[in-house]
Amino acid sequence: MKRVVLASLVASLVASLVACGGTKPNPTGVTRRDAILVVKSNVRDAQLYVDGRFIAPLDALRGGIAVEPGLHRFELRHDDFFSSYLELTLTRAERKQVSVEMAPVLP
Repeated sequence: MKRVVLASLVASLVASLVACGGTKPNPTGVTRRDAILVVKSNVRDAQLYVDGRFIAPLDALRGGIAVEPGLHRFELRHDDFFSSYLELTLTRAERKQVSVEMAPVLP
């Protein structure tokens, strides 16, 4: 009896998923509405911060970074260079590339 109930439950779940289109999970978390920003710099290992939150070194972000549409503050940091700041308003599904030159700190 328990097997019949379990089989019925599984069949019902599968039918529900098929009826809903069975959407696949998005492992990257990037959606169609996200803007993609590619940041290039003369300092390849500069640390990228978005809205005050550390993201990754630039050389690890070859394909850019996905952000929600809207105003964002981008910052590049490196111990041997002055930090650089950039504020951008990005639109839905926008693809943009920016180049940021960082000035070295003098000894």
